[in-house]
Amino acid sequence: MMKLFVPGTNPATVPHHPQPQGLIVETGNGASVLQLPATTLEQIRHIAADPGASTLRLPPPSPEVPVGARELDYDLCYVCKHCKVAFPSAAPLQTHQSRSCYAGRDASRGVIRVVQPSLECRYCPGERFRNAVDFRRHAECETHIRNQTPLLQPPPAEPLTHEMEDVVNQITLLAARAAQDTTSPKDTNVNFCVPGPRFPQPGELPLASAGH
Repeated sequence: MMKLFVPGTNPATVPHHPQPQGLIVETGNGASVLQLPATTLEQIRHIAADPGASTLRLPPPSPEVPVGARELDYDLCYVCKHCKVAFPSAAPLQTHQSRSCYAGRDASRGVIRVVQPSLECRYCPGERFRNAVDFRRHAECETHIRNQTPLLQPPPAEPLTHEMEDVVNQITLLAARAAQDTTSPKDTNVNFCVPGPRFPQPGELPLASAGH
């Protein structure tokens, strides 16, 4: 890297401006720099020494998922382990490695899949956010509130089918009959029997009829 000298100044006194650290991403329309923390870049350099395919998951955007959001991973980029150049998807990376870094050695290709956790809104499909602050700002917008309101209301009751209506009608009829039986008056003599003829006890003589 070239050093910049300002005329009339001592190079030792020129303030040092740290260069942004990141990965070179080949987008197909030119290269760009994906800025990442120094610890993440060190992890990529360490993982690149391992053969085959590896996955590096970045830290989550928030220690706690806010209400109304869910954590969702998406592929941030794919890094060639040989040259450390990143690509937005797996297809251009494979083309790059087949033509240059791993030409004729497809079986030994090395790739790092960098995964970025994000927050996705449960009520607004496709809305993703890198941190909880951005999500909470989205949760206050009119579109989110409008999408959220119908989901908070209880769903309408489903109409009964014909079979269910028949069952309900039968149960209602049986209940009405049972209530009618319990309230109707009963004859108090129903449970009493008419006394039959009395049989003589032992030792008793039958009375003689008149004329004998």
